[in-house]
Amino acid sequence: MKKLSLVLLSIFSLLIAGCNDAVIPVKEVIRPVKTATVGESDFDRQWVFSGTVEDALESELSFRVHGKVISFPGDQIGRKFRAGQIIAKLDPADYELEVHQAEAQLEQVRANFTRAKADVSRIRQLFEREVISKSELDQSEADYKSQEAQLNAWAKMLDIARKKLKYTVLSAPFDGWVSAVNINIHQNVQSGEGIIVFNAGRQMKMSISLPDTLIAQVTEGEKVDVVLDALPGQPAKGIVMEVGIGANESSSYPVKVYLDNSHQRLRSGMSGKVFFPGRNGGNHVFVPPSAVVGNPDGSNHVWVVENNSTVKMCKVKIGSLSPLGVQIKDGIKTGAVVVIRGVHSLRDGMKVKTVGEES
Repeated sequence: MKKLSLVLLSIFSLLIAGCNDAVIPVKEVIRPVKTATVGESDFDRQWVFSGTVEDALESELSFRVHGKVISFPGDQIGRKFRAGQIIAKLDPADYELEVHQAEAQLEQVRANFTRAKADVSRIRQLFEREVISKSELDQSEADYKSQEAQLNAWAKMLDIARKKLKYTVLSAPFDGWVSAVNINIHQNVQSGEGIIVFNAGRQMKMSISLPDTLIAQVTEGEKVDVVLDALPGQPAKGIVMEVGIGANESSSYPVKVYLDNSHQRLRSGMSGKVFFPGRNGGNHVFVPPSAVVGNPDGSNHVWVVENNSTVKMCKVKIGSLSPLGVQIKDGIKTGAVVVIRGVHSLRDGMKVKTVGEES
């Protein structure tokens, strides 16, 4: 009985001690997030893409015959030439000899042709007087046709020899300047071997790449503005001249914009930006792609920070992707603060703490 009383007393003491302990509250977690403030943009009315300037008319000039370079006025990068001015010359001695040989051979063949023509006329008269046989007439006519064929052949060979001699002089095909030199004077070169790179400089072009979501809205002949890093404050006018129909390795489409360079300020290698005019007009809301969360049903939402303390899930209708981010067609308005880091660990009403904001 005494032991039972002691046990009951111990239990009662524990119950009293438990009732006197204070309840420890659970501390609410405040999630740190990074945010961005949503603003309007007229990007749908002006696209911007980077590119590099290059000469629209650039040719690697070469001789059409082989030989030794004996004169090379075009051996200086940046030197300008008018159309028809001599850039380089080959030693013409061998080709002059070919011309002389062809001329001599042609004279000999012409003499034989003249003799054969006279023989045909004389033998035909004898045949008509029945002095000689028909076979002799046929033989003289065949000899005449043979000499005529040789005359035509050597006339063509002489023309070829003269053209080869002419090809020993390399002239500028258009007004321009030398942008690269590939050989030295007194060097033996082969036909078709690049001698210099020659630029017209009158018209330049920029090669840019557009994503598949935009390429269908670009047309040849469209006017654009171009701003070059090397010429700030001096925008140039451009025209879209080539629009690619096949995607390149980066899954984008090549577009070439031609620029007028009559002022001679543009140079190959300059980098800059091409500004396309608008398509739809009006301002739209854009958010960073990291702010958009996809739902299992195919819809999308973003987390909006309210009162700078809690988050609320807002379903949105998204548009196209651009360098400014994802276009939001419906769901949030300008001025909203959206979470762009930590979006997958939030729930409605959760308290958050902003640790950084992007513009």
